[in-house]
Amino acid sequence: MTYIINPNFNIFCGFEVNTKHIESPLNQTNEFLETIPPTVYKNIDYKTTSSIVGSMFCHSIAGVTEAIVNPIEKGHPDVIPKGGENSSEEELRNYPVGLEIKCTVGNITKGTNLRAGEPRINALEGITWQSYHQEVKELLGLVWDFVKSEHEFNNPKVTAIFYANSLITSDWGNISGTEGRNTKVTGMKVSGKEKMGKGWVALINVHLYKQTYQKIMKFPI
Repeated sequence: MTYIINPNFNIFCGFEVNTKHIESPLNQTNEFLETIPPTVYKNIDYKTTSSIVGSMFCHSIAGVTEAIVNPIEKGHPDVIPKGGENSSEEELRNYPVGLEIKCTVGNITKGTNLRAGEPRINALEGITWQSYHQEVKELLGLVWDFVKSEHEFNNPKVTAIFYANSLITSDWGNISGTEGRNTKVTGMKVSGKEKMGKGWVALINVHLYKQTYQKIMKFPI
């Protein structure tokens, strides 16, 4: 599995993240995803798979940037500088610097009957990251799919990464599920996706994926 990495990607979010920090976490994440039996993927929803993908990527990128994964479950952002390790729970809930990472498998054509293990790229219509609140200004957004492989079951793999540090409240939709016990989330709007597209970081080096993502996210390589 190879990727095209944007040579201009270089950010500082309390720690430096640049092109040399991207490929290794991608490979580590994909290798870890290969170790999970197909039965697991067949019995969990895509939201849970996204959480697994994101958690492993956070762990991997923290390792190569000498940062740490935010120690608390509800911590924000997801990866913070090592200096925050001994911060209080209240501070870790909204630590001032770091990298927020979200995953999505994307939206496919309504009625398409695809199951876990089946590539979704041919039916992909949109890419939308979700957040628990509208105040996320900086985001590293991962996309994943069940990429076709030589194995009987196609395990998930990270297929693209996008980034923006200029998101504003209006780049996020209304908070859904404000009543009842459902998790409250907001989806990224077109304006936010345009910013993410301009900040593409990595793309799987497969023509169909490159073509589809450029069309949906409206960016040139």
